[in-house]
Amino acid sequence: MLTALLDPIEQGRRAGYRREADRARFTVAASLLRVVSGAHLGIEPLRVAVTRSCPDCDRPHGRPVLPVAGWECSVSHSGDRVAVAIGRTGALGVDVEEVSQRDDAGLREMVLAADERGDDFVTYWVRKEAVLKATGEGLRVSLTEIAVTAPDTEPALVRAHHPDLPSRTTLRTLTPGNGYRACLAALDAPSVTVTELDATELLAATGR
Repeated sequence: MLTALLDPIEQGRRAGYRREADRARFTVAASLLRVVSGAHLGIEPLRVAVTRSCPDCDRPHGRPVLPVAGWECSVSHSGDRVAVAIGRTGALGVDVEEVSQRDDAGLREMVLAADERGDDFVTYWVRKEAVLKATGEGLRVSLTEIAVTAPDTEPALVRAHHPDLPSRTTLRTLTPGNGYRACLAALDAPSVTVTELDATELLAATGR
């Protein structure tokens, strides 16, 4: 069972979710991070100590940090997709979002900057979310404070609350499948190479 890969803190967080679907997503995300990280670091998954300290409180829900210096990671999940990014680059941020069939005007107002328009606002969303996960700021910064390129163009950070951030940020569009959008952000890594892998078989083997 994948739950056997969770440490005591993660077990507690898992138990805190009221919906089974949320517990399942968290379990897959946390265990997949540990399995993938262990494979890269040469450590048994159960021995990979992942810390998630929050800068604003004492709850363990901050960005994940691996136990080996130089390795960066990020995790995201939405619907039935889980994305795990790991690499020896600058700080990483990954975001995946399910494309809703409804036109949520209120959500658009939370995502789009004044000069951003277009139907595919979820692409704007994942590009911005990936950036703020890479910086470690997350929801402490409004998505409307930064601007990215239009969904039908190559991803790039155009404007940000930190003037030097666009020049330091590299964005890559990911392919999570129909009905989803995803993006990876890397800081201070202009020539980053992305390899996308399907972890279905890896998780199936691990969960036996």
